[in-house]
Amino acid sequence: MKSFVRVIVVVIAAFSSFYTFSQQAELKGRVTDKKTTESIPDAKVMLLSPGDSSVVTGTSSDEEGNYRISAAPGTYILKVTVLTYNDEVRTIRLPGGATELAIVLSSDAKLIDEVSVEAKAIRVEQKGDTTQYNADAFKTNPDATVEDLVTKMPGITVENGVVKAQGEQIKKVFIDGEEFFGDDAAAALKNLPAEIVSKIQIYDNESDQAKFTGISDGTEAKALNIVTKTGKNQGQFGKIYAGYGYPDLYLGGLNINIFKGKSKISIVGMTNNVNQQNFSSEDILGLSSSGSASGGQGGRGPGGRGAAENFIVGQENGISTTHSIGINYSDRWGTKTKVTGSYFFNASKNENRQLTEREYILSSQSGQLYNEDYSAVTRNYNHRMNFRFDVQLDSLNSIVIAPKLSYQGNDRTKEMFATTADKQASLLNQIANSTYGDNKGINAGTSFLWRHKFMKPKRTLSMNLSGTYNNRLGESGQESLAEYYDALAGDSSATINQFADNKTNGYITSLRVSYTEPLNDYWSSEYSYTPSYTLSNADKRTYNYDPNTGVYNTMDTLLSNVFQNKTIGNEIGTNFRFRKNKANVQIGLSYLNTLLLNNQEFPVNRNVNLVFHNLLPNVRFRYEFSKTKSIQLNYRAGTRTPSIDQLQNVIDNSNPLSLSSGNEKLKQQYNHRVFGRFNVTNVTKGSNFFVFLSGEVSSDYITNSTIIATSDTLIDGTIQLARGAQYRKPVNLDGKWNTNGYVSYGIPLSALKLNLNFNLGGGYGVTPGLINNELNRSNTRNGNAGVTIASNISPKIDFAVGYTFNYNNAVNSRQGSTNNEYFVQNLYAKFNWIVKERLVFNTNYALNAYAGLSSDFNQTIMLWNAGIGYKFLPKKQLEVRLSVFDILNNNNSIARNVTESYIEDVESRVLNRYFMLTATYNLRNFGTPAK
Repeated sequence: MKSFVRVIVVVIAAFSSFYTFSQQAELKGRVTDKKTTESIPDAKVMLLSPGDSSVVTGTSSDEEGNYRISAAPGTYILKVTVLTYNDEVRTIRLPGGATELAIVLSSDAKLIDEVSVEAKAIRVEQKGDTTQYNADAFKTNPDATVEDLVTKMPGITVENGVVKAQGEQIKKVFIDGEEFFGDDAAAALKNLPAEIVSKIQIYDNESDQAKFTGISDGTEAKALNIVTKTGKNQGQFGKIYAGYGYPDLYLGGLNINIFKGKSKISIVGMTNNVNQQNFSSEDILGLSSSGSASGGQGGRGPGGRGAAENFIVGQENGISTTHSIGINYSDRWGTKTKVTGSYFFNASKNENRQLTEREYILSSQSGQLYNEDYSAVTRNYNHRMNFRFDVQLDSLNSIVIAPKLSYQGNDRTKEMFATTADKQASLLNQIANSTYGDNKGINAGTSFLWRHKFMKPKRTLSMNLSGTYNNRLGESGQESLAEYYDALAGDSSATINQFADNKTNGYITSLRVSYTEPLNDYWSSEYSYTPSYTLSNADKRTYNYDPNTGVYNTMDTLLSNVFQNKTIGNEIGTNFRFRKNKANVQIGLSYLNTLLLNNQEFPVNRNVNLVFHNLLPNVRFRYEFSKTKSIQLNYRAGTRTPSIDQLQNVIDNSNPLSLSSGNEKLKQQYNHRVFGRFNVTNVTKGSNFFVFLSGEVSSDYITNSTIIATSDTLIDGTIQLARGAQYRKPVNLDGKWNTNGYVSYGIPLSALKLNLNFNLGGGYGVTPGLINNELNRSNTRNGNAGVTIASNISPKIDFAVGYTFNYNNAVNSRQGSTNNEYFVQNLYAKFNWIVKERLVFNTNYALNAYAGLSSDFNQTIMLWNAGIGYKFLPKKQLEVRLSVFDILNNNNSIARNVTESYIEDVESRVLNRYFMLTATYNLRNFGTPAK
């Protein structure tokens, strides 16, 4: 209550400063092009402090090029900047009252000439914390996508459908600063042609509130902005394609873009049964049940985002049939409102067969070997939409409203046969298990941000209210027969025939109030308060089949539970920021009080209430040695609150050989995370050197306690484990930490017309867990190195060759010196050639070699694809192509997973050799309005 009163006092005091309005100066005018005299929208007009060049206040020109800024009377540095124009910098004196100033900008081509560097030679530049690549310095063929373009750039990769830059996952893609298809980075890059791109910018995208206050709140996410070429951002472009192949395969789709100034509409669609997929985690119900983890987000546990909310999913195992359509829209409504939004529908059917070999860690003398063979058919459909309305109410006030909604359904059938044996290969048990599940769920949420600037520079007030709601209904069934073998106690068997109803729902509400106050020319401060409330309900009821009545009418109380969790958080904090010359420092500390109220209503009524008090410091340091060299160091503490699934104390017996449950006594996880970046760019040579280092230490880490029954065992007086079966539940342990590093270097080989990119990475981590109530530490080491050579010869010849080497080693404390080393080598090559303008030939080859896995998984997999096509029509818009996928019929999918209790190798079903005849019509209609 006292904290709330303090906030109200601050708000009242802040608003009292309005009386100074009549004493303020106002600068207004219009920004125009020197050559054409046309207006220039979106020009950033800033007033800087003469002492340290820090930003005092600023705005952007509207659609007509008009701008208006209010500030205290005095002397300022005026800086005007906009893409493709020279910066305008001058010193001005603002008296009280209104001052009109017309700003005329010229093209930046002259600036490039003055420093005697040709535009084409500028491959990469560093502008503050933004790495900018010049698209013209990277040659691609005429039909290339933005994905083809960016993967030639140093530090940018696409791994298993996930786009990464400088070792971190790209979470958002923007076009000219506007969101494009929400969080689906891969969808954005695959559905835009490379020819429209002028620049690619990589940077840390901050929250709207952090951008406004200038104070980091720890929610940064790696983003990629596509700056379009002049003339290429007007018109209609895209492609429509359809193909049919042997045996009985098809592929069809479209992506159409209609750009007209600030108005951009993009439509994408796809239908195929050749495993091409495009979806995010919101399209897969129940993909992750992670809690409201904030780790590194300032510690707002209950109000923070779930770790998987915006996680982009890579290629799914198995063979998928997918039908999807989406539309993205961005525009300006009038002069004050920016609007972006997207809608996406995805329907898929996935068929998979998977073989698993798993070794459970007991000791160097004993262990268990688990083999599983399962096949599954999963059907999924999803509707999701999101919008963003950014409204500039006046020169001092703005609001951002961002609603989102998704509805999804998922059903799955699975057949499994599994065996467990000891290290002497003596069979302990086996099971034949059949399960099905049918789930439906809705997720809705919105955020409302109000931002206010006071007349005093750097004094601001902002309030961000957000809320989410989810509701999931599901039912599942299971039939199984398990057989257990014991020479002493005798063999036994157990059957299961069950049906279960499962309902979960809840909501999260959070408010963040932030007030910033300048202390002097170099120091500014922020004071924030963040209350949050989370409610989660879970109701699972399981019934056994009664053969006498033929219905499921007997409730199994061990597998049934009604549970409610309430999480109440209150965080109050302060941050101080220092900016002078080349240094930028932020130091902050917040206090977070979290109350977890866990109430089990069935099968017995009991309450578990936990209170946590945490201090969450943060430090952010950035120093620019020059415009081309900088270093950044960040440290932030955060918390992770356990999810409802982790708290709900109910048995999951979907695999009777491996039972699991929640733990209502789980505590919050507390994390310390630090990372650093060092970047050097040589504009003249076109080279870029980047280093990224990170580390994390967790206390009360949420991990698993696993009981592996060496004989028939009764757990907690209720759970019967037969010999060889396992039981797992989450617990809190200390001792979790990891560190990772990534280095990339790119340079053009101008004489050979090639781009050469190197990367080097590695990490070390320790993950604790309990096995039969004894501590096990899984120590994992990994290292990787890679080199890529990409052509820069001409748009007609495009090739790339790359090699990567991966080393992995896991040592478990319960196995002494026993090592589990494995190696993966990847070699790939691709070649595209346009012969005599119309004949097109392309091929790609990938070799994946595995060593150190179990004997059945040590394989060398060679994937070779090729195609030949011909372009028709006067402008070569139509291409007919014959393609062959997996010519050697050698495709396969292999993965190794290491946890705190076991190491496993997994082989999944994939699509093998097929032929496809495809017709593609390319639409290129730039510079003309839509008809």
